[in-house]
Amino acid sequence: MTESAQPQRQPSESYWPYVTPIMAFLLLIEISARVGEAGAAAMLAVRVAVPLGLLIYFWRRGEYPELRFHVTAMTAVDILLGVGLAAMWMAPFILFPNLQPEFDATEMNPLMAGASLVPLVMAIRMLGYAIVTPWMEEIFMRSFLMRFADVLDPNGDESDYRKVPVARFTWRSFLVVVAVFLATHQLWEAWVMLPWAVTTNLWFYYRKDLFALIAVHAATNASILVATMMLNDHFTSGDGTPMSLWFFV
Repeated sequence: MTESAQPQRQPSESYWPYVTPIMAFLLLIEISARVGEAGAAAMLAVRVAVPLGLLIYFWRRGEYPELRFHVTAMTAVDILLGVGLAAMWMAPFILFPNLQPEFDATEMNPLMAGASLVPLVMAIRMLGYAIVTPWMEEIFMRSFLMRFADVLDPNGDESDYRKVPVARFTWRSFLVVVAVFLATHQLWEAWVMLPWAVTTNLWFYYRKDLFALIAVHAATNASILVATMMLNDHFTSGDGTPMSLWFFV
């Protein structure tokens, strides 16, 4: 087993280390939509760099004591689960093309910086999609929101979310996390987001390890991106035209 050195500082009691990275990311998405195609490549890099920088900054300050970056034999199972969930995510839209969004303005364009820079664009996208997004979302959803929902219980005996053990099951926190996952993704994704959120919640309760969920999430996203790159235009839509898979990422 390998484990990275952990920061020794005491964490603060603030919500900001959990909320700031994802709020910055959502703000940058809104800015990207207004910048347009001319600045798409630059904004892609910024949407990766800013949340990643914030996550590293807060982690180095010791703000995520519940997170241990470590690899065990079970990590392979986490990854396999993530790959399986990626297949579950993509299959309905490939088998039933009418479920696909008719138009998605945020669809990934690998040519956004020109043909010569496609490898760089895809490397940046992989870093953001398979590393930054899982870390950022799991820190917020499963570490902060799941525990914060519990301390809002008027009948509870705990007021500090940091004192709530990670992966403690309550119906309140379970439903809140699933609902927020659904609310923060596009409507056409609801078919697959619901089983994904439920399955990963259950896996979290079993593993009781935040890094395990980050590994599952990372494997899901990485598999979706790799499959999109390899299988784009390999399937046909209902009208017989090649099916673009870039709407997935």
